[in-house]
Amino acid sequence: MEKKTRNENVREDEISKMFVKFSDYLLKISCERETSLKRKDYEALLKIAVENLSFVHSGSVLTMNEAEEFCYIATYNHDYELLKNVRFRKQEMLMRRFKQTYVIKRRSLDLVKELSSKIDEDDNSLKQRVSSVDNIKAFVSMPIRVQRKVIGFFNLDSWEDEDIFEKKNFQPYAEMMSRLISISAERFELIKILKEQNEQLTRNTLTDTLTHLPNLRALGNYFDKYVELANRSLNNLYLLCIDITNFDKVVHTYDVEFGENLIRKLSKHLLSLIRKSDIVGRIESSSFGVITLSRGIPKPLITRINQGIVEFSEKLGLDLDVSIGVAEYGTDGKELDVLLKRARTYMHTIANDEKLAE
Repeated sequence: MEKKTRNENVREDEISKMFVKFSDYLLKISCERETSLKRKDYEALLKIAVENLSFVHSGSVLTMNEAEEFCYIATYNHDYELLKNVRFRKQEMLMRRFKQTYVIKRRSLDLVKELSSKIDEDDNSLKQRVSSVDNIKAFVSMPIRVQRKVIGFFNLDSWEDEDIFEKKNFQPYAEMMSRLISISAERFELIKILKEQNEQLTRNTLTDTLTHLPNLRALGNYFDKYVELANRSLNNLYLLCIDITNFDKVVHTYDVEFGENLIRKLSKHLLSLIRKSDIVGRIESSSFGVITLSRGIPKPLITRINQGIVEFSEKLGLDLDVSIGVAEYGTDGKELDVLLKRARTYMHTIANDEKLAE
């Protein structure tokens, strides 16, 4: 009786030490970074388990891809190059594996046959390459869950005998390992979701909700970057202010919804009139700003925008009054708001300047 107790203590001590190392590694990577678990992480976890458990000899990790198929992302003491292209559909996976940590024994599943059917049969080295799979007597499969959905399996194999995991009483530890991996994977998934939502919120605060063009705040961010570009090049930085001066009259004649649709269409048309290197944003209800780089006053751009809006209004059967003003960085000011005011000051004079048509 004393001898049996000592053996049980040795067994429990071996598993406990492995579990501590396993959990420490997961805790470390979960605290040190914000990116999801990758192949090297799973390989490290497999290595910890295999090298610290005398009755475990190999392992693998399956994860779900975009097609909702399970594929091998990491292996230990298996030929990864052989297994990386193997795919399992949901229907091929034992459903019990989706519900709990599950021990799969040799007699319940012909592993070699199942894998061989998914591997090129013309491969002459197949037998040698699948020898590690052929040695498996049983493996414990631990589901990886994220938001209650199984997204993968962490598998540990024994080449000893089919009942080894029951004899070692490994099931409770396997369940804890499954929960730890799942918690870590879910944490990274939540971080990813939060980042995406924050990025979306940032885009929303920098985007005009009606036209989806940059708003005045976003235009300011672009302005700072274009100032740097202008300083490093031979070009000057110009700010154009475009205004539909009779927009309120159009809205009064029709309605607000008509005016909003008009601004949406006009914003898309403006994008077709400017160069790819130019930035256009909506700064007020019927006013747009364009940041552009040019050696001199961008007369061709101003003329193209003016004519383009006139043609646009004629096509819609409207009579839109277009006013365009331009201010030069350095000459008229160095702040965006100052340049906007100066561009509005010049608006009617420059928009109707005959020299722009030259």
